[in-house]
Amino acid sequence: MIETLRISHVAIRVTDLEKARYFYVDLLGFIETEKDGDYVYLRGTDEGQHHSLVLKKADSPGLSYIGFRVRRAEELDKAKEELARLSLKYTKIKEKGVEDAILFETPEGMPFLIYYDMEYVGDVRMKFYTHKGVSPVRLAHVNYMVKDVEREAKFLKEVLGYYETEWFLGKDNKTRDVIWFTRRGDSHEVAIARSERKTPGFHHETYYVHELRDVVKAADILASAGLWDSIERGPGRHGVTEGYYIYLRDFDKNRIEFFTEDYVVLDPDKWKPIVWRNEQIRYRSDFWGRPIPESWLNEWVPVEDISTGKLKGWSI
Repeated sequence: MIETLRISHVAIRVTDLEKARYFYVDLLGFIETEKDGDYVYLRGTDEGQHHSLVLKKADSPGLSYIGFRVRRAEELDKAKEELARLSLKYTKIKEKGVEDAILFETPEGMPFLIYYDMEYVGDVRMKFYTHKGVSPVRLAHVNYMVKDVEREAKFLKEVLGYYETEWFLGKDNKTRDVIWFTRRGDSHEVAIARSERKTPGFHHETYYVHELRDVVKAADILASAGLWDSIERGPGRHGVTEGYYIYLRDFDKNRIEFFTEDYVVLDPDKWKPIVWRNEQIRYRSDFWGRPIPESWLNEWVPVEDISTGKLKGWSI
């Protein structure tokens, strides 16, 4: 097993870097660490690492990769052996602020990056005069779509050391359609959902905020900027994970969620995953029972092929 410490960062593709910077920095309040050519590196107020969100200029939107930190440098050598054993393609790369990283694809084709050490630039958690927008705190979790949920789940558990916190059953109330996982003990860090498409897709990344009013503030900010169409869903409360949420879409239709007040798994060895039956979908997804937008159910963005840097076969 590769001893993963936590989810670390997400790199997304945007077609207009300045418009994306306006959305994420000027409106939503991400901390900009630096801009370097076709990349902008952002982080939350409590994150001391160089970045947790990378905006990458590209000719079309989507996901570039999801990054994870491992517990020690030796885990990278172990990862090469494990990935080779599983016949998963990988490459050693350098990332801004990171000397050694391994970029690879999961069994279902999701691009993951693992590393041990990233440049530390310091957090601004107590520098309240610098906080703007919704004051994103830290990267909380990601949600993505795959054809074979169980195959991907096995990899997350047996290779990266994650464990399930909840799952949602399909129409037969036997097969699992959505599974939520954690490593560090939050309600979840990774969620995977079943897709009919052969190629994987990325649904959203989520940032934790301190208070419910920060979730509401996201809607107020975008509405007052005239970006009503960027408010996709919420504010609301999930049944699964218990958190309050809002989903937004940037100018390229990449989706981001702000989220707060979920639970913490105190004793992983005692935890019994929460099971949601198919007929519970409405309040599983929104505890208050409000309808789920078709866009949220059926639209997600493509992901990059690590060998070519091109998207895998489809778009919104």
